[in-house]
Amino acid sequence: MLFEDLTELSVLEAELVHSERLASVGRLAAGVAHEIGNPVTGIACLAQNLTDDAASEDINESSQQILQQTHRISDIVRALVNFSHSGQTSLDLQLAEIDLNECINNAIQLVQLSHSGKQVSCINECQSSILIQADKQRLTQVFVNLLGNACDASAAGTSVTIDVQNLADHISINICDEGSGIKAEHMDQIFEPFFTTKDPGEGTGLGLPLAYHIIQDHNGSIHASNRESGGACFTILYPEATRKRTIY
Repeated sequence: MLFEDLTELSVLEAELVHSERLASVGRLAAGVAHEIGNPVTGIACLAQNLTDDAASEDINESSQQILQQTHRISDIVRALVNFSHSGQTSLDLQLAEIDLNECINNAIQLVQLSHSGKQVSCINECQSSILIQADKQRLTQVFVNLLGNACDASAAGTSVTIDVQNLADHISINICDEGSGIKAEHMDQIFEPFFTTKDPGEGTGLGLPLAYHIIQDHNGSIHASNRESGGACFTILYPEATRKRTIY
């Protein structure tokens, strides 16, 4: 009898199906964003004119609500465009030598501008400045998405920790919160486009798929887990960079 372990093959096949699904949704997202963007801009302009000219308080309030909803649609369209662009190959990345520690700190500053970010402490435990080859703008976007989700899932007064380990063949970046963690039935869906556990109107379900794609474009990987002490942890494994060095 001959036994063969097909676990690795099954994992690769699952990743291939996942990548193909993301690519197809990315193409769809680009088309949808283009078709929606122009009419939404027109509606926003009309609502703004109505606000400026309104003599009635009721009309003014209604036009303000229209503007708020068009801004909401615009945010979703922007997320769709970013998601569709994330499927580009690594040749399209604007690679440069960047300071990973500085990139994380920049993302923390951006997240702390939000309501949830102001109530949660983001602690960067990266002890040194690590220089890597990366697209700074896209990598910052990954950290903003992950940190933003972590803050949203955390109670006021708790903390989100970013730990970086500079290992021999890769860099491990762990973003861990003290929230309620990820339900087991959701673990296989969190990187799927448009899947979200947030309340209606609170999330587009594109932040994690976007982060997944950007890390893949950098030849890295990302996965989620739950902490034994409570909360979720997202781990990014970044490959060894040819020009990486550490500044002490």
